[in-house]
Parts: sequence; structure tokens; C-alpha cells
Amino acid sequence: MYLPEVRQTTELQSYTYSYEYYAAGPSRVTAEDGIHWCVHCDTSSGDETYTHCLNCGAIACSSHIKTERLEGEPICLGCAVTERFALKTKYFYDDQYLEAFREEYAEMPLHEKAIENKLLSGGSVVATLPLVVGLLVIGGII
Repeated sequence: MYLPEVRQTTELQSYTYSYEYYAAGPSRVTAEDGIHWCVHCDTSSGDETYTHCLNCGAIACSSHIKTERLEGEPICLGCAVTERFALKTKYFYDDQYLEAFREEYAEMPLHEKAIENKLLSGGSVVATLPLVVGLLVIGGII
């Protein structure tokens, strides 16, 4: 019985991924799967979702991929440039993207800056509401 062994190598920027399997008609058995493997933590689970980083070529698991702030594309934690805005970490392709966002952020009105961290903004509103009601009750207005 002839069982062909197929080996494929994929190069994405500075990363090389190999995939090897044995083919038997429409069926195949995977021998090596470098495509479904996180380059940052060596995770290689079939249940995990892997994403390709357009910035560096890495394939990473969901815990090592974030969304680039300006482009909205996936970026891995290995190559991302980070900075905190409104107490929340934002991820950028490089220093030029970070500087562009700094300029954009400086020109934003206060309510748009607050929206950069929705959890903090929502928590502030929820915390302020009982305070205002309490002051109105103490003042005898309610």
C-alpha cells in the first residue's frame, strides 16, 4: 500500500511554519501542524482559535492577540507597541501609529476620551448615580 507523505512549508515574514500529513485518498492524518500553534506560548490545541498577525507574521492564540487601535486589525503581543489611554492599554503596529493616535487623542473632547475605556466610563456613571440621589435626599429635594 502506498501512503504519500506531504510536507508543506509556509513563510510569513520572519516566521516559517511547517505542516506535514499522510494522505490516503480523501483522508489524511496530520503528523506535524505548525500552523495551528502559538509562537508565543507553544499552545497547539484543536479547541483554540489562532490568528495571523499582519505586522510580524506570527500565528498566535487568542490570549496573545489584541486589536490594533487605529486599523482595527489583529496584532500579536510580541510586536505590539503599547501605551495606556484613559487607564486602558492600547496596542499599535509601531511608534508611528502610536504617535498618530496620541495626536488624535489630544484633540478628542473629554467624553470621547472617556469612551476609550468603556468599563471605567460605565463604572463612573453607575457610581455617580447613587451619590447624586443621596445628595438629593440629604438636601431634602427628594
